[in-house]
Amino acid sequence: MIGVALLTYVLASIFAIAGMGAAGVLIPNYITLGLSVHAAMFLGLGQNTAELTVATAMNSREGLVEWRKVARVLLPAILLVPVGVYINLRIPRVLVLVAFDLFLLFAVYRMLFLRNIRGERAEIATVVLGALEGFIAGLIGMDAAPIALIAFAYLFDNPKKISANTAATALGVSTTALLTYYVMLPSVPIAAGTLIGVVTAGFLGGVTGAFLMHRVKPRHVRYTMLAILALAFVEIFAKIASSAGRIPEGLYILSVGLVLAGTLAFLSALAVKLLRGRTKAPAL
Repeated sequence: MIGVALLTYVLASIFAIAGMGAAGVLIPNYITLGLSVHAAMFLGLGQNTAELTVATAMNSREGLVEWRKVARVLLPAILLVPVGVYINLRIPRVLVLVAFDLFLLFAVYRMLFLRNIRGERAEIATVVLGALEGFIAGLIGMDAAPIALIAFAYLFDNPKKISANTAATALGVSTTALLTYYVMLPSVPIAAGTLIGVVTAGFLGGVTGAFLMHRVKPRHVRYTMLAILALAFVEIFAKIASSAGRIPEGLYILSVGLVLAGTLAFLSALAVKLLRGRTKAPAL
């Protein structure tokens, strides 16, 4: 129990700096420790809600959260979460992972080359991305925060504002996903002590992460986001690659091929962007 709480605290602290919940990394670890998939999802979403609640409160006090822009992403996300949960049991999970992995690649690209958009294009893009975040969050039982990050990378130049508004959106999505799974799933046996320990660790991790985010330089927040997105991409691709033998061969080839094609497209776009010099390469 102490090990689970410590792991939750450390990861929640790191992810809160980037404005993301740590459920995506914690859920596989909870399963490894012997919990059922649904129990692990409940714990992950529970700690996400605790972590992001306190982080959002602290970010809002610092004036980093712009609630109107959060609402533009969050409202369509909330509407689509139940749809994702419903479909969760009806399509191969590996296809969901493929879609999310490709969005992670795009999020890395957006954080490398920040570019604002304005007017009607910004409104349409953020609403569409919000809907996608909610749908995918319902499908995978996580907050799908990297998709919100893409939306806010279109709206803000400051990585701290991107982080803070992503966290506020992820809080609403995590809470909605948690409540939806609670309603749609049968009772999930979780020891009260484990639940309290994990939620408390998530809360403390949110405090630590937000505290650090407010005090480090914006570029360090950006580096943290890039590192988390890249590691999440590798972890999810590893899950897809390890599904050989558990899914039909044709589906496996399609899934791996799509991610590899997306990676090639990402590297090509990155090379073209740097060679053309239209956007100044980030000082990493």
